[in-house]
Amino acid sequence: MSDNRIGILFNANLLRGLIRGKTKHEAVSFYEEAARQFGVTPCYFRIEDIDIRNMEVSAYVRGRGGYVRRRMPLPRVIHNRAIYFRSAAHARVRALVEREVALFNQVNRYGKITIHELLRTDRSIAPHLPDTAIAQQDSITAMMDRYDALILKPDNSSIGRGVMKLERVRTRWRTTYLARTSNRVRHWRIAETGHGSLPWSVMSKLANETYLVQQLLPLATYRKRPFDLRVSVQRDGSGEWQVTGIVGKVAPPHTFLTNVAQGGKVQRFEDLAAAAFPHLSYALLHQRVSEFSLRVACRLSQVLPHLADVGLDIGVSPDGMPLFIECNGRDQRYSFREANEIETWKATYTNPIAYGSSLIHQHQHR
Repeated sequence: MSDNRIGILFNANLLRGLIRGKTKHEAVSFYEEAARQFGVTPCYFRIEDIDIRNMEVSAYVRGRGGYVRRRMPLPRVIHNRAIYFRSAAHARVRALVEREVALFNQVNRYGKITIHELLRTDRSIAPHLPDTAIAQQDSITAMMDRYDALILKPDNSSIGRGVMKLERVRTRWRTTYLARTSNRVRHWRIAETGHGSLPWSVMSKLANETYLVQQLLPLATYRKRPFDLRVSVQRDGSGEWQVTGIVGKVAPPHTFLTNVAQGGKVQRFEDLAAAAFPHLSYALLHQRVSEFSLRVACRLSQVLPHLADVGLDIGVSPDGMPLFIECNGRDQRYSFREANEIETWKATYTNPIAYGSSLIHQHQHR
């Protein structure tokens, strides 16, 4: 008897939202639509719901009146949409792989320095990377000697949390960072210090968490505001990498972060290209960004286990050169919805199901 089920791993809060019909940014209906197209049945569960010894799981499947929980044999193909911070969860993931479960996107969060070091070894990618080091007193001072503007960012974070900017202002250095008032309201704070030194509050952050110090990339601007691109790169039903879509993110006025969660605005890539690069054709710019993004995904997938679905943050220099910013192992995808690119948004859900379906067929024909 053939098994046409594909498992989808969620964190606990997202699974609770599934039951209540409130999954926020995750458009589960697109999974269901794609599953009908490819003749598979999605089953949703947490890593804790898996009985590894008996290879069974308590999972939710779509029924007539909503999602129903059922105990069933564990699907042999699983798409991971969860992020794990505890070693026990990572151990369970490894146990599944050892039992020959095809679990793609096994790990959805890697340290930024890990990704940087993997890409730095590729000669075709290295020129597109910012100068990067672990943020320590000597590395920060050395970077201050080389550049007029730097970024400090946590090694293991997302959505722009904790990112700070350093810039030379005559003989001083200005640090811009988010701080909280006594009533927990966040606001931008600016402090000036001498060469090689940082404000005490910034130093305390570096002491409590691993940070990177990076050259501030020379990003192209839109209406005098820097922007970058979210590039969805996924394996499709053929198993090959392809670019599903590209959308822009523009920093708010007077700030430097493009993250939507930090106030960045989503903008169509075509509109940004026309405004920022009137001397370049959109087709050429799209090709440059796409080819570079595919190169990055292919390089990462040579080392990272069963990588199949990433969201890359790619900058573009004023002369049209793609610049790598970071890799998101669990792409939230909703930027395409915000840009009203609904078909692309749907495609970001269709491709993982198509890829999972191809893995199911491979498993059946072993």
